[in-house]
Amino acid sequence: MKEDSVDLTEVSLDDDLDNERFSTVALRTPSLPSSTPDPNSAASRSTWRNSVATASSGNGPPQASPSGRDSRRVTMASIPPLRTASTSNFDFALARLNLQREAQQSDPSVRRASLHGHIRLKEGFDKLHEEQEKLDEHEEIDWDFWGEVMADYEQVARTRASELSQAIQKGIPAALRGTIWQLMSASKDMNLEQVYAELLKDSSPHEKSISRDLGRTFPNHEYFQDVAGIGQENLFNVVKAYSLYDPEVGYCQGMPFVVAALLLNMPDEEAFCVLVRLMKSYDLRGHFLPEMPGLQLRLFQFDRLVEELLPLLHQHFVRQGVKSSMYCSQWFLTLFSYRFPLDMVFRIFDIIFATGIEAIFGFALVLLEKNEDVLLSLKFDQILDYMKTGLFDTYKIYESPVSPSEKRPTRYRADAFVQDAFQVKVSPFMLDTYAAEYEELVRQQNKHLVEMDTLRNVNRHLSSQVKTLESSLAQLNSEHCDLVKQFVMIKLEKEEMESELVKYKMLQAMQLSTSESALILICRYAETMLANEDARSSSRISSLSKRSR
Repeated sequence: MKEDSVDLTEVSLDDDLDNERFSTVALRTPSLPSSTPDPNSAASRSTWRNSVATASSGNGPPQASPSGRDSRRVTMASIPPLRTASTSNFDFALARLNLQREAQQSDPSVRRASLHGHIRLKEGFDKLHEEQEKLDEHEEIDWDFWGEVMADYEQVARTRASELSQAIQKGIPAALRGTIWQLMSASKDMNLEQVYAELLKDSSPHEKSISRDLGRTFPNHEYFQDVAGIGQENLFNVVKAYSLYDPEVGYCQGMPFVVAALLLNMPDEEAFCVLVRLMKSYDLRGHFLPEMPGLQLRLFQFDRLVEELLPLLHQHFVRQGVKSSMYCSQWFLTLFSYRFPLDMVFRIFDIIFATGIEAIFGFALVLLEKNEDVLLSLKFDQILDYMKTGLFDTYKIYESPVSPSEKRPTRYRADAFVQDAFQVKVSPFMLDTYAAEYEELVRQQNKHLVEMDTLRNVNRHLSSQVKTLESSLAQLNSEHCDLVKQFVMIKLEKEEMESELVKYKMLQAMQLSTSESALILICRYAETMLANEDARSSSRISSLSKRSR
């Protein structure tokens, strides 16, 4: 099991473009109209996996897998090699047909809509057949076989699976591709087309982001080159309508590439219906939800497939620090329609509509396997650059120009690419095993997150207490400072009072001293005056005495 969770920080469709994930406008999320069971529910996924296991020859229901990495290694030892001449991957289509049948049986309205849509598709097929027969030059098409497919696709898929598989591997005829895609996805729905027409009347909060990305979608294709042309108009309408139809998804970069591939094969109202089926029935919606849960799961499954089937390349990527999210997220988000040759993209879509979204693993693994020797010789930056430009060189057809000025369009061996991818044995058991590992990893991470949240809450509580104590301490410090100030002021006042008291005492002493001196002088003066008076008295007495004699 991987030790680290899938890192989606590198998810971007262009290093030079803004990687804006979603509009920040808050949207309400009403319940989505549904014509099939929710593929994300545990019951639907279990039913689908059980259907695959029942349809697969030689693959019984998976036994309870032992716990632990070593035990899984023992279990995975029974996985067949990467190159397996087998068409059993088509069993995914049979499982999807089982789900569609169950949905029709459980809801009569779904069955009526499906029958009405099938009739409309059959009428379009017959009309196209007549038009093609009138042309002098037309594509070689086995009208009898594809007519039988149109008449009863489920019966052909069940009774002639190998023949149908080989026909799809060779490529659905271009003239029929849009019709067959709608047939395999059971997307033809007049009610949904009416919903699309109503949604076009409303405005979306994502319109600015959608308009900005229109020019980046297949900019070299003539259908989308004209800013005011029908191509960009239809592309804008379908993407805007879906952003309103599914507000939880809204708009995400990568979506226009999927829609553009559809628009090149069908009208816009039909492309909208097919997009809804891709999102819901094929579980592409999980790639575009907030946090991208479906994309994270498939990147984890892809990492495990590379680890088991291409171990040398896996170790090399680990040593170089190359994560699948750095290159594979673009492939899975756009279903390989970003930077891939368009004829290859259509062939990939053929297989996805026939077998399910799991087909992306086969195509991604084959590209790595075919380029393994080259990738093993490259370093980190070189690997990422090669992933953008050199992967398809192994399927390129090299033709010598007739003249130096002649420039021929690049062609690829699409048949070989599809056949190689279809031979990769990716069983439901393998994907379920990896999904169980991922779910366990998510549980452990969630458990760790819960523990972290608990610790954060405790820390937050302790921090609050610390802040309270710090506030109390600050208040005490403030009060202490006030008391110190008061004490100092009192001390200063005391010192001033003592100083005044000393001065007063000194003044009093001085005054007292002056009073005593004056008293002494007065006494002395009085004594002198008395002495003088006595002397005068004595003199008078003497004088009188003399006179009396």
